[in-house]
Amino acid sequence: MKRFQLIFVLALLVAAFAVRLYKIDRPIADWHSWRQADTAAVSRNFIKEGYTPFVPKYDDMSSQTNGKDNPNRYRFVEFPIYNSIVAFVWYFTGIKDIYARLTTAIITVISTLFLYLIVSRYSGRKTALLSAFFFAFIPYNIFYSTTVLPGPTMVFFLLLSYFTFQKWLDKQKVIWLLICSIATSAAILTWPIALIFTFPIVYLAFEKYHFSIFKKPYLWAFAIVSIVPFLAWRLWMINYPAGIPNWQFLINEGNIRFKGAFFQWIFAERLGNLILTFGGVPLFILGLIRKPGREKLFYFSILFSSLAYVVIFASGNVRHDYYQIPIIPSLAIFLAIGTKTLFTLPKETFNRYIGPVIALILICFIFAFGYYQIRGYYWINKPEIVKAGKAVDRLLPKDAIVIAPYNGDTAFLYQTNRHGYPIVDRPLEKFIDDGTKYLVSVDVGDAGIQNLAKHCKVIDQTKEYLIVEMFKDCIGK
Repeated sequence: MKRFQLIFVLALLVAAFAVRLYKIDRPIADWHSWRQADTAAVSRNFIKEGYTPFVPKYDDMSSQTNGKDNPNRYRFVEFPIYNSIVAFVWYFTGIKDIYARLTTAIITVISTLFLYLIVSRYSGRKTALLSAFFFAFIPYNIFYSTTVLPGPTMVFFLLLSYFTFQKWLDKQKVIWLLICSIATSAAILTWPIALIFTFPIVYLAFEKYHFSIFKKPYLWAFAIVSIVPFLAWRLWMINYPAGIPNWQFLINEGNIRFKGAFFQWIFAERLGNLILTFGGVPLFILGLIRKPGREKLFYFSILFSSLAYVVIFASGNVRHDYYQIPIIPSLAIFLAIGTKTLFTLPKETFNRYIGPVIALILICFIFAFGYYQIRGYYWINKPEIVKAGKAVDRLLPKDAIVIAPYNGDTAFLYQTNRHGYPIVDRPLEKFIDDGTKYLVSVDVGDAGIQNLAKHCKVIDQTKEYLIVEMFKDCIGK
C-alpha cells in the first residue's frame, strides 16, 4: 500500500472510530435495547458465573420466548462468539456497557479496512476508499456498530472470509484457505443467516474453476470446516429446548413476503428512508446500472446474497430494522460505484462540473437525512428503568430473583443486575411459591402497583419507581 494511500485509509479509520464515540456511554436502554440486553446478559453471566460457552445463560426466566418456563435461563440462539469477546474485554475493564459498545465499534472499524482491501483488488483505491467511506459513515451503520449485537461481528467475519478466499485464489497457499474456513465458520456461528452470504465465495470459486470445483479436495475441506461446527451447535441446542426461542415467525409471518407491505417496509421505509435515504437511492441505482469491470459479477453476488436474505427472512426484516446490518457492505459498494460514475462522466456528453456537484449534494443528503432518522435511536426514552435498576442493585440481595415488568423487554431486568422476569406471565402467588418475592415497577401510577405498595412491604419508592417485597397475605387485598 503506497504511503499516500496508507495516510488516506488511516485517516478514514480514525474518523470512523471517532464518530462512533457519539453517546458511546449510553446505557443499554436505547433502540432495540431488548436484544442488546439479552446479548449483554450472556456476557455478564460469563463473568459472574463462569465461562460456559456451550451452555450460555441470560437473565430472563420467563416463558415468553417459546412458551416454556426457563428457570435455568438458557439462551440458545447464535453460538456466543461475540458474547465471549465482550466478556473477555469486561474481564479487564469491569462490566460496563461502554466497553461493550467500544468493542463493537472497533470490530466495525476493522471491517471497514477489509472492505477497502476487497474492493481495491478489483476496482482500485478510489472506489475502495469510497466504499469504505460509505460503510464507515452511513448514519444507520454508525449507530448499529455501537450496539451490543452480534450482527456487526458477523459482518466482520464475512468480509474477512471474502478477503482471505481471494488471497487463496491468488496465492494458492493453504494458510489463506484455513483462515477463510475459520472466518466463515465463525460468521455462521455468530449469526446463522451468514450461510446465505457465503454465495460470493461460491461465485469466486466457480469463476476460477467452473464445474471442476467439485473435484477440488481443498474446497470440500473448506466446506466441511465452515459448516460442521454450526451443525454440531444446532444438534447440541436440542438438549436445551427451554432456551431456544421461537424463530419461524422471522421467515414469513402473516405471508408478508412480496406483498405491498413488504415492499413498502423494505424498499421505501428501510432503504429509501432510513439507510440510503433520498440522497443514496440515485447513487445506488447508478452503481447498479454501470457495466461491471474487473470485478465481473462478484459485487452482484454480494448484492444477490443481500436480496436473497431479505426475501428469505421477510418478516424478520420487516419487523426489525437491525436485520439490515448484513446488507450494508453491498450497499456501500454500489454507492461508491455510483458516486465515482458521477465524478467521471464523459465530458463530451456531460458538463464536467455538474456530476461531482450532484454527487456531493446527494452524499450530504445521505448524512443529513440519515442522521435525522436515527438520532432518536440514541435516546433513553425511559430513564426510570436505569434509576430503578441501580436502586435494586443497591438494595436487594445479590441472589434475589426479581420481577421487572416492561412489556416483555428485558432491558429493565438487565438494569437490575439480577435474574428474573421481564413480564408477569403467571399469578403473583405462583411467583412467591417459586421464590420470587421482589417486584420493581416504573409504572407507579398503575392501580395494581399502588395496591401492592399499600399492602406489601415497600423497599424503596420515588416518583419514578417502586420496589416491593411481596408475601402471599398481601396479594389480592
